[in-house]
Parts: sequence; structure tokens; C-alpha cells
Amino acid sequence: MRLVCCSLERSVVRIMFKTFLHKRGFQLIGLFGLVFFLNPAYADDTSCPKYAVYHTTTAQRPATSDKFLQSQELQNQAPKDADIILLGDSLTRSWKIKDLQKKLPDHRVLNLGVGADRTQQVIWRLSEMITSDYNPKYVVLWIGTNNLRTDPTCAISQGIVTIVDMLTRFWPTSKVIVLETPPRGLDFSAYMPKRLEMYDAAKDKFADKNVIFVNVDKALTCGITKFNEEYHTRYKTYKKVPSPCVNYKSDLLHMTKDAYKILDDLIVGIVETK
Repeated sequence: MRLVCCSLERSVVRIMFKTFLHKRGFQLIGLFGLVFFLNPAYADDTSCPKYAVYHTTTAQRPATSDKFLQSQELQNQAPKDADIILLGDSLTRSWKIKDLQKKLPDHRVLNLGVGADRTQQVIWRLSEMITSDYNPKYVVLWIGTNNLRTDPTCAISQGIVTIVDMLTRFWPTSKVIVLETPPRGLDFSAYMPKRLEMYDAAKDKFADKNVIFVNVDKALTCGITKFNEEYHTRYKTYKKVPSPCVNYKSDLLHMTKDAYKILDDLIVGIVETK
């Protein structure tokens, strides 16, 4: 008797689920489609594959639980009166704000960078924040390098557009400082010209807004445009060999303390220029 009852219950559940899909399925698909196509990012570049734009402009939680917890902890411990907020991936997360804070004693700096983040994770974080609790004068955005391997240029561009659009809407009086993704890889030539082109759409869209774009190539690459043959040989053999530029770690992606000192001075120069 118990087996018959359980079987009957499962049958009823299946019928109810099928009925729901029949009645509501098209409504759900329609709602998804409405959200998908009303996103302003899709209207900006009709030549870009919509699935790719959806991927870079739709909020996604961090890929791992530890990154998710780190994101939550950063927001819970964040000083709400910070007037300089840093947003981005591991390049931002590794930015030790103590030295920057010393150079700007009249300001309070908050670092909300999380390693491995892409545009979609920053969008998620902004969506989860109670942004009215903050009133920054400056927002520094450094994002995009983790999108380079998987996403087309046009889609990364629209992801950046979406983030900057959110920042200007959430904090309309803030100055948004977009640091362009720095050179990386052998000869600092990885993902070129894609790495630079992914900012073009945002520059055009926000040309008349309180948004500035900063190219950090010359500041960080030690004047090097091509590595010597000895380095190429050693790199192919050992991979992790000392970087030819003191601003880069051996992975030719992440930055050293020397690089962050340069970035500190860059931000100080912008903040102190009234």
C-alpha cells in the first residue's frame, strides 16, 4: 500500500510540473527574452554574438566558494565612509592600500577586488551591494584580463560598458577611473590588439561623462617592447624565470610592489588634480 501511495504521489508531482510548464513555460521564456534583449549592452553592438554579450554582461557569482566568501566578507567589513573604492580582479586584490592611504591621508581607501574575477563577477558584486550605503568620490575599475582568454573583444567591451554604466548610475557624482588591462605574456604582446581594443566602445559611450581611461602600458613595462633571446630560451625551458621588468612577477601577468608604487602615484596625481 505504501509503495502504491508513493508511486501515486510521484505521478501527481509529474503531472503538476508538466501543467506548470505548459501554462507558464512560454511566459518564462518570454521574460528571459525580455531581460536579455532590453539590456542596453545588446543595442550597442549588433554585430557581436548575443550569447557572448550575455556571458560578459550578466551577473555571475564567483566560480569558487572561497571567492564567494571573500566577496561577502569584503562587503561586510567594508568601511562605508570610504571615498576611494577599488574594483577588479587579482591585479586589484593584490593592491595593498596602506601605502596609497599614506599618500592620501585625507581620503579613505577601500579595496573590493577579488582574484579571478571577470566582468560578470564585478556586475554581480555591484548588484549585491547596497550601493546607497557608500558615497565614493572616486571609483577605480581594473577588470578584463581574465576575460581575454575566453571572450571576444566586442563582448568584453560591452561587459566594461555595463559596469561603467552601473557605476555612473549608482554614484553619479563620482569620478570613475578605468585602468586599462596591462600588457602581459612574452614580449608583453599577449592578446594584442584585443587587449587595447576592448575599451573602445566604453571610451566612445562615456566621452562626455565623469569617466577617464588610463593606459598603463608605458608606466609598467620598463621601456621594454621585446624580450631578448636568452630570456625566450629560458622561458620555454623553465617557464617561471625572473621577469625582465621589475614591475612584473615571473608569470608576466601579476604585479610587484614596484608596480603598485607607480599606480599609487598615478591615482594620487588624478585625485590631487582638481
